Amino acid sequence: MPSAGSLAWITLATLGTWALAYLSLASQTQATKLCDSAVAGALVLAIGVLRERRLTSRVDAATALAEALLDANRECLKLLDVDGRMLHISEYGAELMQADSPAQLAGADWLGFWSGQDAIAAREAFGSALEGDRTAFTGTCPTAAGVHKTWHSRLIPIRDGNRVSTVLCASLDTTKQTELAAALGAKKTLMSEMEAQVGLCFYSCSADFSTFHHVSLGCATVFGVGARSFLEAGKTWLEQVLPEDMPELRAAMRRLSDSKVSEKARYRIRRPDGAVRWIQSTASPVLDDAGNIVRIVGISEDVTAEHDRLVELDRLAFTDSLTGLANRAALMRSIEDQCKRNAPFALMFIDLDRFKVLNDTLGHTAADRLLRSLSDVLKAALPTQAVVARLGGDEFAVLIDGTRDKDRLSRIARKALRALARGERAWVASTITASIGISIFPDNGVDRETLLASADIAMYAAKKAGRNGFRFAGKDAAERIDDFELERDLPAALANGQFELHYQAIHEPRTLEVHSVEALIRWSHPKRGLIAPGVFIPILEESGFITQVGAWVLDAALRQLAHWRQAGARTLGVSVNVSARQLRDTGIVDLVDKALRRHAVPPSTLQLELTESALMEDPALAQSAVRALRTLGVRIAIDDFGTGYSSLRYLSDFSPDSVKIDRSFVARIEHDKATRSIVSGIIQMSHNLGLRVTAEGIEEPAQLELLKQADCDFVQGFLLSRPVPPDDVHGLRTIAPDATLQSQ
Repeated sequence: MPSAGSLAWITLATLGTWALAYLSLASQTQATKLCDSAVAGALVLAIGVLRERRLTSRVDAATALAEALLDANRECLKLLDVDGRMLHISEYGAELMQADSPAQLAGADWLGFWSGQDAIAAREAFGSALEGDRTAFTGTCPTAAGVHKTWHSRLIPIRDGNRVSTVLCASLDTTKQTELAAALGAKKTLMSEMEAQVGLCFYSCSADFSTFHHVSLGCATVFGVGARSFLEAGKTWLEQVLPEDMPELRAAMRRLSDSKVSEKARYRIRRPDGAVRWIQSTASPVLDDAGNIVRIVGISEDVTAEHDRLVELDRLAFTDSLTGLANRAALMRSIEDQCKRNAPFALMFIDLDRFKVLNDTLGHTAADRLLRSLSDVLKAALPTQAVVARLGGDEFAVLIDGTRDKDRLSRIARKALRALARGERAWVASTITASIGISIFPDNGVDRETLLASADIAMYAAKKAGRNGFRFAGKDAAERIDDFELERDLPAALANGQFELHYQAIHEPRTLEVHSVEALIRWSHPKRGLIAPGVFIPILEESGFITQVGAWVLDAALRQLAHWRQAGARTLGVSVNVSARQLRDTGIVDLVDKALRRHAVPPSTLQLELTESALMEDPALAQSAVRALRTLGVRIAIDDFGTGYSSLRYLSDFSPDSVKIDRSFVARIEHDKATRSIVSGIIQMSHNLGLRVTAEGIEEPAQLELLKQADCDFVQGFLLSRPVPPDDVHGLRTIAPDATLQSQ
């Protein structure tokens, strides 16, 4: 059995071999050189200890030091004999090879782990090491557990005198790095293929667009210039931009620099082959922590095909398919653009006279051919800069820029009419004439709707004047447009509470005490202010909206009356006007009944005022409605008495409670003896029939005095009180007694 000293020598010899091999492997860097010196020193110390046969404790210390240095290495260290078999493997190396212990791999054929091209590389490297050369290679082989790993192996020959006795193999596990490099390479390849195939130019450049850091292969497709040209001369692409598009492009670049947000620009370039292309570029800034632009990334694409499609779609969308002229949409756009410029221009409406007769006579095919011919005639007769449009059917419109001169416009209109009349159309037997209406910006309107309406109204005026002529928009057109705008605003007025009631007191003529009030509607328009009923009531009547507004007036008046009664005006009455359209509505009786019940006011406090014309429009229906209303207990008054049919028959047919003498009689009563006699006769006749009489429009003291003398029951007018909001009505607590109300 070997002695303790012999065992120490064997151990140290083995460890010394490992340490010397490690020293040889690690001598490549400065940092490891220091460690190598420590190893060498330790070996010298250990050998010296053995040689001198010193104390066992010092041997153990040298052994521990050598083992620690070997274990500190993060590679798979293997000592191979000249046949390639593993004499020994480090603890960490065994762990990397997924072995249970170093002993599991002792004696294993290291060359047998490799296969294919990796086996060839391993044998070549091992052969070179046996010849005394340091070698290295990278390959993949399985671990003891069968898991394939990629290794970078270095082989260092260890000499015994002049020959190589063993080889130290240090293998670094590069599996993850290899997989990552492969993934990155695949992504880079994929990105390169995509950039080349999609035909887009991806780029990264300096904050001032002068230096490019990266340019994709697609830039050659977009700009016709290779990536190298961009990288070598950063402003190459700017030199391609057409001069007329440069200002807008520069403006977009400045906006990006100032706002530090993405910008998009569309511009044209001339490529080296001479082709002009539309380019759309999107650029986004990349900011540092301080908010400064460090670079710009973006994408540019050739959008010529898209632009051409949009141009064609725009042409189709704004062109009349029959004549090739601009269509209605194009005209609307042109008018809006002209209005925004705020410069004078004229709009002509041209309507062919009696074209429907021609259309029915010729047939649709020939009529279409006629329209195409007339379109050419019109275009040739009008100024070259004029926008000529077909609105549909036989209607045309012309926009003439830069003029408000009526003399010039008159000459243009006459020329157009003459051209239409003498056109060469042998297949049409009759002469073609037209009626033209002309509106001028800003004289006849400052927006599209007003100008169109003005020209349309003027055109109809030309037709009424005998056709084959023209008219300029004037006062009538403005009034018609105002009426149209008010009619358009009516639904919103009722929905938004723009209507309000003012009240005019009705007085007893001698004491001037308030007997009742008449509810008068006003419209508080958000733009036009307070609008008088004489302006919008006819529009309500014509549009049919009077029914809804009339229902609101009735409800609001009775609500206010109930409020006054609760405040002490128990004998006060209220008069509400009812239109002919309301009277024709079969629901009028039910509407009044529900309103009276809703506000809990006595029916006799409500007086409905009906005009003579409303009663006589449909006498039978009106008589039925009045009879039902009187059954409710509501009082009926004939308004504007004496101005309608001037028939006394309906006084007995409708049996009203009172009549109201029209203000036109009151205005003449002071100076016209005949009028005084008529007023006096109306009062006497009404009293004989048991009717009360109210005179409207009292504005002079003399008028009031004459009505007193004529024994008029009640008076109403500006002399006594004007229509005012409900809070401004005074004297409601000193109401004259009325026999018809005392029972309430």
